[in-house]
Amino acid sequence: MPESSTSAAARRLETLPWGAPIDEVMDVMARDGGLILSGALTEDEVRQVNAELDLVLEARRSGSTSDNPQLREFWGHSTKRLTNVVTLSRTYRERFLSSPVTHGYVRRMFEGVSDTFWLNTAQVIEIQPGEKAQVLHRDMGNYPVFFRYGVDAPEVMVNMIVPLIDTVEANGATRVIPGSHRWDFDRPFTHDMTVPAEMTAGSCLFYGGKLVHGGGANHTADVRRRVITSPFNPGFLVPEEAYPFAVPIELAREMSPELQQMIGFRSFYQANPRGGPLWQHDYEELANHLGL
Repeated sequence: MPESSTSAAARRLETLPWGAPIDEVMDVMARDGGLILSGALTEDEVRQVNAELDLVLEARRSGSTSDNPQLREFWGHSTKRLTNVVTLSRTYRERFLSSPVTHGYVRRMFEGVSDTFWLNTAQVIEIQPGEKAQVLHRDMGNYPVFFRYGVDAPEVMVNMIVPLIDTVEANGATRVIPGSHRWDFDRPFTHDMTVPAEMTAGSCLFYGGKLVHGGGANHTADVRRRVITSPFNPGFLVPEEAYPFAVPIELAREMSPELQQMIGFRSFYQANPRGGPLWQHDYEELANHLGL
């Protein structure tokens, strides 16, 4: 029997510690579509990330310059977005994006879909005071062809949102509809079905691309809700950020092979399900051509 909007809204997301066993995390993901993982970054690491980003964000304008009104609305008129956090924050790059825990969770989510995954983007989203709630959506919308498969679609987007301040309902905590990843895609949804994913700084909201969610409204007078969103996609799909054109090759040389591959400096390989290598140079590993 389908869940009612009341029962969906009544169920808060479950919280487990960062590093919890993968099977336990996947059980919650299968049931709810997402969960909160506490302690992904320490208090000191959060302070370091904020310090690395503060000046760049201060100079950043709010809103989008796009001519597309739908994109401007989705972006947010009073929301700052800052991409290429891979380059801008060493702490986030080394302590979160390079973490075996991060890789383990994401790899399991793509099991049977893709052996290799890209970092789709690592982007700061800072919701300013007075911003209204974002339109509800599924992240897999970046690849709309998969919508035709509905709930049976393969997992083509997995997201991790790490708050850099405590995020609560009042300052725009991300709103989600637990269990909506199992709904028929033509089933309507509204904001009154959502619950806020309230988190302390350094936690992680982990969810799949089929979960209905959106940024919350910021009703405060002076609190800027700052998070980093780090979605991942299978290696055979193009990511949002063109990292090989944004990350200096000298910086890429300092990264682990896993992170190099995640941002496009190494080739894609597929064994389960079986497929051919992609993103090569002269049918050889791209990293060899780049001298990594």
